[in-house]
Amino acid sequence: MFKIENLYLKNALFTIGFYLMLLIASYFLDIFSPSGPCTLGLGAAIFLALPFISGLMLMINSFRYFLYKKELISSIIIHFLIFVSLLIFIKTL
Repeated sequence: MFKIENLYLKNALFTIGFYLMLLIASYFLDIFSPSGPCTLGLGAAIFLALPFISGLMLMINSFRYFLYKKELISSIIIHFLIFVSLLIFIKTL
């Protein structure tokens, strides 16, 4: 296994991996518990909760950034971009 020494890259890859795992989990939960016309499946529920999860992670990382962890800037940028893109996506529905 390889070790990443650059903390900015490490945080960015961890954040991207978090969102990929969340989307993969949402996909498989939607297969196991599908959405219907009147019921919301687990996969769709996670996908609809994604802006709140992203916003919360953005606030937590911003707070940690201003306290002591300056290498979280790449993670903050990724959270912000995903949060804004999800809000734009939901607004267009």
